[in-house]
Amino acid sequence: MRTLRPTPGSQRGQMIVLMALVLTICVLMVGLVIDGGTALAKRRASQNASDFAALAGARVIAEAIGGDSTNGTDANVRAAIAASVTSNGGTPIAFGAPDGPRYVDAGGSVLGYVGGGVIPATAVGVRVSSTRSWAPYFLSIIGFTSWSASADAIAKGGYSAGGPGGNLFPVGIAESYFRTYPFCTGPVSTKPGDPCYPQHLTPGTLNVPGGFGWLKFGCDGFGLGQDPPANAGGCGNSIPFLQSEIGPPANSYGCCTAVGKPGSLDRIGNLPGNKVAADCDYYIDNKITVTVPVWDTAGKTGQNAWYHIIGFAGFQLTACTGGKDVEGVWRKAFFTGPTTSTPGFPGAALGVELIR
Repeated sequence: MRTLRPTPGSQRGQMIVLMALVLTICVLMVGLVIDGGTALAKRRASQNASDFAALAGARVIAEAIGGDSTNGTDANVRAAIAASVTSNGGTPIAFGAPDGPRYVDAGGSVLGYVGGGVIPATAVGVRVSSTRSWAPYFLSIIGFTSWSASADAIAKGGYSAGGPGGNLFPVGIAESYFRTYPFCTGPVSTKPGDPCYPQHLTPGTLNVPGGFGWLKFGCDGFGLGQDPPANAGGCGNSIPFLQSEIGPPANSYGCCTAVGKPGSLDRIGNLPGNKVAADCDYYIDNKITVTVPVWDTAGKTGQNAWYHIIGFAGFQLTACTGGKDVEGVWRKAFFTGPTTSTPGFPGAALGVELIR
């Protein structure tokens, strides 16, 4: 009986087939790694685009909740979302489509479509979905010619339920101010009666006897109104201390704790008029909107006086004559969430927060 043995030529043919198979598998594995990495990057980019677009829309909704009927409109919500998605490289939004941007209420329930003409009365946020599409490099050889990645995001807007995240300008504004003057949304005006006409923010009639609105900050690590140990530096009560407080923002001590935080009395001391010699040129020249504490009641007089802080607002300073007459226009300040749709005092800051 004869034994059949493979010839050298047939062995070479088998090796060629095997090598081709191994090479194909290697190419597919490399393609999976490369295209899979691209897919993850595109998915992440799509999520970022959705997040920023949702926050942009929620900011406009916050303005509407805050009473700004000029800027807080459905058309502006749509424009803000579209511009944000485009600037972040997402596929243009199809407003009104099944997966198009929708309004959401406080409980997260979906309401009408963005771009429908009005912001629903119960809307506090938006849901946005964005997509990134691309052509795979290696996997196209097995038929995958197009991939896409989509991501959703929900953001809410409203009144800020927390304190500011950065530094504060050390001058307090009376709550009564906000019951008289509207907030400014345009350029500073020279026409009396215009919402953007600068007002005197801190005349003596709006403050305690002997006070011009300047506050004692700098109790590092301690709450408003609390007395720190002697070695903690204390709350300064001098011109040099105040000047170091109001220098460019990087030099500002800011406030020690947020209003309502456990352990805080929500009070801060008064810096009397004879101690004030402030130069606000940095803020005025650069048209900076500063965040200031807002107070509703005050007690005592002079250097022993205090202000009860109830929140924060934003002002663009226009003058600071000798430190005894601070002027400016009220602009809505925006903080990072959490947010609430429940109105606070008339000048309450607004906020936005990303839910997912």
